[in-house]
Amino acid sequence: MVRNTRGWTARALSVAALCALAGSVAIGQRPEPGTGEPMVTNTGAFTPFVENMDRSLAFYHDVFDMEIPPMPASGSRPYNNRNDRLFRFFDIMGAKERHQSARVKGIRTGVEAMEIQQVGAKKINLRVQDPGNATLVLLVRDVDATLARVKQANYPVVTPAGKPVEMADGSRAVLIRDADDRFLQIRQPLSIPADAPQHNIVGIRAEISVVDLDKTNQVYKDIFKFTVENVTPFSADKGQRALTGLSKAEVRRSSARARDSQLWFDFIEYKGVDRTPLKMRIQDHGATRIQLNTQNIDAMTAKAKAAGLHIVTIDGGPQPIPPNMKGTLISDPNNLFVSLFEACNGCAPREVPPGTAGAAAPAAQGPLAVALAVVAADAARPAVAASVQAAAVAADGSRPQRAGRRRRTP
Repeated sequence: MVRNTRGWTARALSVAALCALAGSVAIGQRPEPGTGEPMVTNTGAFTPFVENMDRSLAFYHDVFDMEIPPMPASGSRPYNNRNDRLFRFFDIMGAKERHQSARVKGIRTGVEAMEIQQVGAKKINLRVQDPGNATLVLLVRDVDATLARVKQANYPVVTPAGKPVEMADGSRAVLIRDADDRFLQIRQPLSIPADAPQHNIVGIRAEISVVDLDKTNQVYKDIFKFTVENVTPFSADKGQRALTGLSKAEVRRSSARARDSQLWFDFIEYKGVDRTPLKMRIQDHGATRIQLNTQNIDAMTAKAKAAGLHIVTIDGGPQPIPPNMKGTLISDPNNLFVSLFEACNGCAPREVPPGTAGAAAPAAQGPLAVALAVVAADAARPAVAASVQAAAVAADGSRPQRAGRRRRTP
């Protein structure tokens, strides 16, 4: 049974966004910004780059009952104010963009649909086995009821049987395509923790198809300082074959997580099937990035460069981003984009757009800015709870939308 959490307010969403990267701030002292061992300490949003943000948000709301920001009376959510420093970070100078998140109360990882226009975005033809493909995995209480809603809304089911299949760990899963033709896996675990969210969705993971599992594990363990677990050899995984329709595929896997994060990365390497590494820019429809809260971003960026990772950010180094953040966009060995963020002491004060009066509230730049704000709170150690509360109060206090369900035509 899918739970309706329509009583949330946008303030609660803002608090959830802040907590997504705040993680362990309240536990002990953290090094001053720009110091300490270079490492990723936490993760933020899972960001699919999409053709139409409003359509993507409606999909997550209407099919999965995830909370989304309300639709303005105009019938379209606005684009954000121009932010040249953010555009240098993404290497999308001259763009216009908007980004907002779909969320489940109690899960720190949000799904942040981001739309970038005016810089020549193209649609990427995704195949589940191709390195660089990122499949969002929604862990649910009832996979059959969830799939029924997917079918009712006319979204494609990829799994050949058209129904959930049993996986090697005893879970039941089905693979579908979302509103942007991206892969999405719906999985019902064998058991649900007692402290799981009171919602049909009880967890979120990210499954990343990789070129070389050993190299990927090495980068995430040695460069980003993730914990890497459950490394397996290649096998003819019957469940994965049934899930994907790749009847001759063999796969090997691992799982990785940042120190304070709830989000697990499930890396999977295929062999025995045709596969081509995806070549994408951040603005392309099919690209994905995940936010990484970083300690000592300058040293981390230098380590990534030395390891041969591609630095996307203009000038190849951390870019100051208002409000008082430093960020580096990197593509990992599989062309999954990861955003390194760290607070800085006065390097990039909040900028007031021309023609506006006063500073914009955090909500004016969407969930990305709220996520950036929490990294700044990460460095303001005296009272993290107060930082979170202040940012939430500054955000829009209106209620999230409970839109009427829309059907997708075949």
